[in-house]
Amino acid sequence: MPVRIAIIGDFDPAKESHRELDGARRLLGPDIETSWVATDSPHMAEIASGSAAYDGFWIAPGRPYVDHEAVRAVIRYARETGLPLLATCGGLQAAVIEFVRTVLGEPGTHAETDGVAPDNAVAPLACSLIGEQRLVTPVPGTAFAALVGGQPFMGMHYCGYAPTEHTIAQLLEHGWVIEASAPDAPVEVLTYTPHPFFVLTLFQPHAGAIRWGRMHPIIHAFVDQARRVAPVRAAALARRAQAAAERIPRPYVHQMRGPRYRWWRPLLTLVLFLVLLVVAAIPLTVPFYLAGALPDSETFDLTPGTTLWMNLLLATSIPVGLLATRLGHWRPAGRLLSVTGRVRWGWLGLSLVLVLPLWIAYLALSWVVEGQHITARPADWGALLVVTLLTTPLQAAGEEIAFRGVLVQAVGAWFANRWVALAVSTACSFALFAAAHGSRDPWIWLDLGSLALAGCWLTWRTGGLEASTAIHVVNNLTIIGSGLLLGGLEDSYVSTDTTGSPLAAAMSLAVMAIATWILTYAAQRRGIAPAGATVPAEG
Repeated sequence: MPVRIAIIGDFDPAKESHRELDGARRLLGPDIETSWVATDSPHMAEIASGSAAYDGFWIAPGRPYVDHEAVRAVIRYARETGLPLLATCGGLQAAVIEFVRTVLGEPGTHAETDGVAPDNAVAPLACSLIGEQRLVTPVPGTAFAALVGGQPFMGMHYCGYAPTEHTIAQLLEHGWVIEASAPDAPVEVLTYTPHPFFVLTLFQPHAGAIRWGRMHPIIHAFVDQARRVAPVRAAALARRAQAAAERIPRPYVHQMRGPRYRWWRPLLTLVLFLVLLVVAAIPLTVPFYLAGALPDSETFDLTPGTTLWMNLLLATSIPVGLLATRLGHWRPAGRLLSVTGRVRWGWLGLSLVLVLPLWIAYLALSWVVEGQHITARPADWGALLVVTLLTTPLQAAGEEIAFRGVLVQAVGAWFANRWVALAVSTACSFALFAAAHGSRDPWIWLDLGSLALAGCWLTWRTGGLEASTAIHVVNNLTIIGSGLLLGGLEDSYVSTDTTGSPLAAAMSLAVMAIATWILTYAAQRRGIAPAGATVPAEG
């Protein structure tokens, strides 16, 4: 993993300190990538905002900088984020001024650029140290002393300015520590202890590296700290890339082809969904079993208890589907509901209102065409009606979650081409939805399959399950409700013995086509479905 270090400064080959630093950076190690960044470069703003990926910052000597504000912005970013920073000579002065201005709230003037004044934070040295060597003495007990073995050493200087005694005293009150000193200089090494590695040196530790082919220990310590940061930075970049990939618009059928997609995730989701359905069914069924409310395997009488149990059993697909999606695909569970990550309640309500009159007309026409007659209501029709009104919408929504949600998104994720994903997932939804109802009659399959076809297409076009759920809820409520009030409740349910007719299948296909057109038109008017007959809603 490469370790990226930005050298902040206006490189000037005429300056010996810059030539030495430029040569020294080539000795840092094969895994270290360094780059000079001019202080007036547009890249400085990226660094200060955190959008540029670096593991450490070396503030080079060489004041005055072209853009002092930009340098201080980078220093502040490093100080506040914990990224390692090594600042030498002019870098030390810039870091001190940044702290004085930002944290202490004082003017923090520099005698070189702001003029000599009694309140300067950085002032001229009593004796200029430009091109001078001085004995640098580590303060016993400090980290710097431990790093250099506690022994004094000769340090090369190119400095004429340093923090004033008053400024240093202020820094010491706010977490700074003097770790080395020298004759003619108020301080040689300053560290900001709340930070993992924020080291300022008046001497230039890179001096002589080219000549002797070795680096000062403080530079090695700086690089080692950057190496520790690099994996964190890489992980942050991976999260950022993943977040960017998450924001890529996708149709509903491809919601699970996100950055965490793996070929096995759809399979895991489907297995989890089935297993969790069984697990959820056990505690739900036990009370009905003890109450004797489960349906008889031979007669399958539709009592209030039986209806309630069946509806709640199918409704468990809602929480189970959301949980399986979260665990299996490891994506936000809300993506199962719509491309927006949530239920669009306004759109769901409008879809119900638009579909209801159509289904009333459809049932009335079916009544006349098939020559049906009013028959006796079930003895407990009132209780059945209450159970139907309260739980059938949940049952219908559960089936949509299962057959137009979990199934469609799992199958669709396996195919990179969206049209292939739509076609294959729709075929699977059609077949499994029809088969799950028990009848093997081809006309019943076509009747039930028309709901699957309409649901898959609407989910594709509108980007969510709301429209298909509205059709399913209205279909079930009106059919079962009419069976309760007008008689023939048993005919409202599909069983293994149910048969259909070409006419009934054709009428079902027709009403589904009309409903699909109405809801698509309404979705386009509301901006839910995009313009274009075959363009899916994305999110």
